[in-house]
Amino acid sequence: MAATTYALSEEQILLKDSVAKFVKKEIIPVAAELDEASRFPEDLLKKAHSLGFLNITVPDTLGGSGLSYLDASVVIEELAFGCAGVTTSIVVNDLALIPILVGGTEEQKQQYVAPICAEGAFASFCLSEPGAGSDAAGIRTRLEKVEGGYTLKGTKQWITNGGKAKQYTVFATLDPEKKHKGICCVVVPASAKGVSQGPHENKLGQRCSNTT
Repeated sequence: MAATTYALSEEQILLKDSVAKFVKKEIIPVAAELDEASRFPEDLLKKAHSLGFLNITVPDTLGGSGLSYLDASVVIEELAFGCAGVTTSIVVNDLALIPILVGGTEEQKQQYVAPICAEGAFASFCLSEPGAGSDAAGIRTRLEKVEGGYTLKGTKQWITNGGKAKQYTVFATLDPEKKHKGICCVVVPASAKGVSQGPHENKLGQRCSNTT
C-alpha cells in the first residue's frame, strides 16, 4: 500500500513560486504605504487579475482561473505574506460570486459572473448588518414581492470592496420570523436606483481593503 503524501505537486509548486514573485515585486514594496494611507490598490488588483490571481475558484468556462480549493489556498497564503489587506480585496470576489455559482441558473452565471471575470471588476458579499453582525439568522434587510418584481430595503455594514464593487451579492429575508429559513440571495448592480455607499471605514488593520 502506497504511503499518503501531502506534499505539493510540481504544478502547485510552480503556482506558488509565480505568486511569490508577484508578491515580492508588486505587493511588498507598497504594502506599508497602502496601509498607512488607507488607499485602495486598484492598479495592483488589476495586475493580479491579468495574472489570474482574481476570481481564482471561478470555473475557467466563465472567465475565472478554475483553481481547486487547495490550489486557491496556496495562492491566498502567498498573497497574504505580502499584505492581508490586498489579499482580502482580491479574494472577496470569489466569496461574492460563489453563491451565484452554487444557486444560479446558467443564464444568471453568464449575466453576473462572466462579465466580472472578463472586466476585472469587483463584486461584494453583503451579509453583515449594523444590528446583526455576521449572525445571518438575525438579518433585517427585507426582500418583498411587489407587482413586476421585488423591492429590497435595508442596510449592510463592513462590506469589503463595498465602495468599489460593480455589483453586490445581497442576503435578505423574505420573513424575519423564519430566521435562516427565510433568507434568500439576490444580485444587485451598484448602479441600481436606491443603492448608496457609505464612507470607507477607518480600520485598525487591513486598511487598504475598502470597507464600507
